[in-house]
Amino acid sequence: MFFDEALFQRHSVRTFDRRPIAPALLWHIMNAGRMAPSAKNSQPWRFIVLSDDERKGISLAMCNSDEGMRDQGSVKASAKILERAPAAIAVTAPRFSETKESMYLSMGACLENMCLKATDLGLGSLIICDIQCAESEIADLLKTSRKVVAILAVGYEEGLPTYPNKFPLTDLVEGLQGEGGNDIEDDLPEAFIGDEPFIFISYSHRDSAQVVADLVQLKHCGVRLWYDRSILNGEAWDEKALCILEKPNCVGVFVYISRNSANSANVCMELEHARKKFGKSANIVGIHIGDKVFSSYLGGNRECDAILQKIFSDKSKYIPRSETAGETDHILEMVSQALGWGAVADSGIYDNFRYTLYNNEISITKYQGTSQTVVVPSVIIGRVVTTIGPNAFRDNGDVRKIVLPQSIKRVEEGAFFGMTSLEWIFLPDSIEYLGVAAFRKCRELKNITLPKHLKKLEEALFRECTSLTECIVPNGVEEMGEAVFNGCSHLERAILPDSLKRMTEGGFFGCGNLRELVIPRDIQGLEKQSFETCPFVNVDAGGFRFRNGKAIS
Repeated sequence: MFFDEALFQRHSVRTFDRRPIAPALLWHIMNAGRMAPSAKNSQPWRFIVLSDDERKGISLAMCNSDEGMRDQGSVKASAKILERAPAAIAVTAPRFSETKESMYLSMGACLENMCLKATDLGLGSLIICDIQCAESEIADLLKTSRKVVAILAVGYEEGLPTYPNKFPLTDLVEGLQGEGGNDIEDDLPEAFIGDEPFIFISYSHRDSAQVVADLVQLKHCGVRLWYDRSILNGEAWDEKALCILEKPNCVGVFVYISRNSANSANVCMELEHARKKFGKSANIVGIHIGDKVFSSYLGGNRECDAILQKIFSDKSKYIPRSETAGETDHILEMVSQALGWGAVADSGIYDNFRYTLYNNEISITKYQGTSQTVVVPSVIIGRVVTTIGPNAFRDNGDVRKIVLPQSIKRVEEGAFFGMTSLEWIFLPDSIEYLGVAAFRKCRELKNITLPKHLKKLEEALFRECTSLTECIVPNGVEEMGEAVFNGCSHLERAILPDSLKRMTEGGFFGCGNLRELVIPRDIQGLEKQSFETCPFVNVDAGGFRFRNGKAIS
């Protein structure tokens, strides 16, 4: 996880599920605490990983303290969280330093490092300071002569995260403003530095509200871009920008056209160098703030006007942009242009989805979130999501419900294999292929509606889906692979369409509760062995519709 992701995703977690925490993860968290800065490098922290009995003992001591006995909500709530958390780390400091403010600053840095590392590892955390109400009792319980400053509860968050509202930076800062009264943005994305194709961003900082809003969106869409973060005022100049512009993998320029940039000598200098590199070509695209004709921005600086007119005219193609900072209608066109220049990553992360771009379509390669309900996006970086890749959700034990978009055409091999908590999934009719073992071992999946354009049920498609009770196969399916329903011990009803021409062995082996089965009469490959473990199905009865062991018309 990148630093900004960890920083903005970190929040106090007060509800943990019961999954145990691997000791190696706790080791990494404590190692992050060890690396914190401290006054005169004193490194006052020491760590105690608490046992279950120690956590229960500390919780009881807190509730029995004077504050706890007075039924103070904070203390008792903290005690309950500590007792229920799957893991907790006591962070201690020397007692002789307990009156020094610098020691507490050092310990705070240590605890914040630990919280950020927990977030980086996909864990939640909570700093518990209410232990101070029973300080001596807790020290005795842990057999330590040191001061227990705080306890960090750690675990996997249960339910959806709740992020607290933070005061806007403009309410907290004095003495730092951009020119024209615009506050310096605190959400600036990193500039691209690498060997792959990227886009140079040229703008006046007086337009930073609009530009930075766009850069955040473009970065989110996987566009590789560079702009000089060190230039807080667009009227300043750094030769570094020219060096970047001249790099061979700089494939294009987005220039924000406004009255501000049209009067910026530095923006015009950038464009003059861009013109020498690209010529008067489509590799320099204007983003018109205010959606005005090009000539309306001119007239403030003769030299700038001359340079701009060498590149643009009123008939030039441009991307219109609203003057409102948060407007995003133009982003898709910018991403499309970046795709044409090859400046969009062919793989990346969007929310919790890893993806790849191939033949102008998106394939989800991995879901790495922990949400209980997942809605797969239909569009990423301006391109349609058409495929759920092999093993994309494999062995995810958190997700219970999944909604796939109408854009999905293929679900590849093992895409949902081993999702032990999956109870329900929406499969749109746009899907033409479900891969081998796509739902194997989804043991909580009770029923499923298959897309109507399938031609084949692939091998082991629902094997060992032990909670599946019913499956109606849509008309149009012509073949059923080996062991499709093998081990579906609670399957009671299966309806196979008249279009089905061939079954492969073992299709219903282990379906001991199968009570109703409809099979087309002209099917090939029907074998008695497939039903040996199905006491309610009697193939020898001569019929092709069975209910409770009897042929039905």
